[in-house]
Amino acid sequence: MELSIIVPTYQEEGCIEQCLRSIVQQNYEKANYEIILSDAHSKDRTVEKARQYADRVIINDRRGIAYGRNAGAQCACGDILVFVDADATLSSDFLFQCHQVFKNSEVIGMTGIAEPSDGGMMPRFVYRGTYCLVRAFNFFGLSLFPGICVAYRREAFKILGGFREDFGIVEDLDLSRRISCLGICTINKNAHALVSSRRLEKHLLSTVAFHIYSDIKYILTGKASKHYPKIEEIDSWKDLWKN
Repeated sequence: MELSIIVPTYQEEGCIEQCLRSIVQQNYEKANYEIILSDAHSKDRTVEKARQYADRVIINDRRGIAYGRNAGAQCACGDILVFVDADATLSSDFLFQCHQVFKNSEVIGMTGIAEPSDGGMMPRFVYRGTYCLVRAFNFFGLSLFPGICVAYRREAFKILGGFREDFGIVEDLDLSRRISCLGICTINKNAHALVSSRRLEKHLLSTVAFHIYSDIKYILTGKASKHYPKIEEIDSWKDLWKN
């Protein structure tokens, strides 16, 4: 097994089928990869829908995207761990692009490029601006990769203990920053993913501001909020800032 694709979920029945279908339909030999769904006891039909596509479905005892990703990684067989958000849709050659990048034995981590699948001009501006910053930081040796569609060598991932489960946000940036000390982290501009802009649909300015604040706080102090609510749990712009 070369690649293990890990998708963490909680209450994602609305988008999980499209995500997993994009993974199953890759222009890449299915015998070379496995699909693992790591679910946090969803009460909706997430797991039911996922079983049609995933090779393995694991049910976790607690919530948290870092915990879900780590749990999926623990039972993975692939040499490369590919983490994909449940509301992301991979381009048909995404796994092939991963394969090409990791042919270089010095490469230890990779991110693709995510763009919004819906919404207007503002979500596109936010995502394009985000990945422009990702490229700029990486050019100067600071790897800060969003977790939407990233991949890491399993051995390096295990050495570092995976994602920090005490972080509710920026756990993805933290791992890419730490793991870059073990090898090259690169950005593959040919590996594309479309992602829902649902987090920007409500309280856009507050959401963007909170992410900028969280990123700066992490870079300067190494600390992060312990909880990041799902969009369905946010009734007011203030809900993001409670932690």
